[in-house]
Amino acid sequence: MTRQTLRRRSALSLAILLCTLPACTALTANQKAAVSQFSASATTLGDVTSSELKGMRDDTIKMTTERLLLGGVSSDPNLADPTTLDRGFELKRIETVSGATRALAAYGKSLAALVDDTQSAELKAASNDFVASLGRVPQAKEKLSDKQLEAIGTAVQEVGGLWVEWKRKQALTTIVKESRGAVEQLCDLLARDFDPRTGWVAQQLLVVEAPLVGQAADALASARTYNDRKNTLEAFRLAQSSRMRRTEVVTRVADTAKAMKKANDALAQAADNAAWSVQDIQSFAERARSLQTAVKTLVSE
Repeated sequence: MTRQTLRRRSALSLAILLCTLPACTALTANQKAAVSQFSASATTLGDVTSSELKGMRDDTIKMTTERLLLGGVSSDPNLADPTTLDRGFELKRIETVSGATRALAAYGKSLAALVDDTQSAELKAASNDFVASLGRVPQAKEKLSDKQLEAIGTAVQEVGGLWVEWKRKQALTTIVKESRGAVEQLCDLLARDFDPRTGWVAQQLLVVEAPLVGQAADALASARTYNDRKNTLEAFRLAQSSRMRRTEVVTRVADTAKAMKKANDALAQAADNAAWSVQDIQSFAERARSLQTAVKTLVSE
């Protein structure tokens, strides 16, 4: 027997011995299921909200254009003119909120990569995307020290080798715990901005939507031909689409963000303890499905 063979056998024996210790255990089937459910829901919340923000901006431009066609430039300083069609949903403002939604989606994808037997290169790419996304949101970055960012970024670097399943659990625990404050901040930002009563998203949609309905009602009352009425009804259709987003989607985003914050606490417990409650994670998943279903229904219409 060669010396190299002896070394390999010794290393394998040592790995087997160490992995019988309590600290060297892989995720259980229930823990994997919880992480998978959470990560899918986080990805849904992030991706769907990012898409809806773009849709709301597009709606704003269309509604403002239609209002200007029907009634011309308004004397109300709160309303947009032909040079500011996207007023209230300016690109810079959307990018700030989208940074939070992309970070939450990246968080979900990085966790999914850890429990789905993803290859090392893809796993590192998902982790790097999450770290980069956090860096683009000042409010979230403030919740992270340089040491925490480094821990999150390097957590997956050693996943592989003889202890791959144990290392995946270790990396997942590190990412969840070190990013906990930042993820909570991201959830709070979405819950605040999408609050149906006080959030800027709903309020700004109403600022654009209400004047269009008033202008369309006046135009319909004075319409004399089929084409006149057809053009006016297009304005009502745009306002209706915006109202559905404002009353259905906005509320669901806020509720799902709040549910994710609670579920993230449960996830931190699940990574460490086999005796944990799945209720908050399941509630988050239900909220995320409701958001996704509502958006699919509205878009198909």
